[in-house]
Amino acid sequence: MKIVIIGSGNVGWHLGNALYEQGIHVEQVYSRQRAKAEALAQAIKTDYTTHLQDVMPGADLYILAVSDDAIKAVSIKLRRRINIHSDKKLEPLVVHTSGATPSTVLRSYFKNYGVFYPLQTFSMRKAVEFNTLPICVDSTNIANLDTLFRLAQSLSQEVYRINDDERKILHVAAVFVNNFTNYFYTIADDILQQEGIDFDILFPLIQETINKIYDHPPKMMQTGPAVRDDEKTIGEHLNYLGKYPDYQKVYDLITQNIRKS
Repeated sequence: MKIVIIGSGNVGWHLGNALYEQGIHVEQVYSRQRAKAEALAQAIKTDYTTHLQDVMPGADLYILAVSDDAIKAVSIKLRRRINIHSDKKLEPLVVHTSGATPSTVLRSYFKNYGVFYPLQTFSMRKAVEFNTLPICVDSTNIANLDTLFRLAQSLSQEVYRINDDERKILHVAAVFVNNFTNYFYTIADDILQQEGIDFDILFPLIQETINKIYDHPPKMMQTGPAVRDDEKTIGEHLNYLGKYPDYQKVYDLITQNIRKS
């Protein structure tokens, strides 16, 4: 299979490297930023371009690892390139990697389209273990779906067919467990820094919180002053957070919701 990756940001970087580690050659990498395109191309030993009009035609699969807002604009330009210059009898398969964008955004531009969504948070500097990472795939065409399944299974043991509606819901849940949770870590880190306390002291607590929900429903594992109706402690916390009004509002809102649950 000839694969081209469009985008060399967090997702494109890790996906390209995961494919390379499994012996799957990526024919070309595209990015508007030369430094990023060149870095990924060097890492996975392939060619790169910084112009969509120079993306190679004739590939079997084009993976759009770009921001949600860029998918439509990239698709318009890519369609002109691969449809006009391709001499293949079958049009190529084009997928995006977004959790929040429906696959149908590609329908106006490509006959064969789908989704290849790795459910994970990606950062350039942090390695990702793809072997157990959930990969969600979908396509309206059974043959294309099979192609995406096989590719995903070469990278991970956890592959799921998730349709657009399901993926949208999954993405909402992912924001709660990842983005919002990380923001809470940011709040804690900010407060501790202000008081001269090392954030690392919380690592065992963070790990134990994660460990508990592997075997029990999260609601059953909820602890803290809100669950105990400890008005005295809650009041003291809110009073302390008076110097951080935004954090105080977050604390109060979450406390009220825990009490209602």
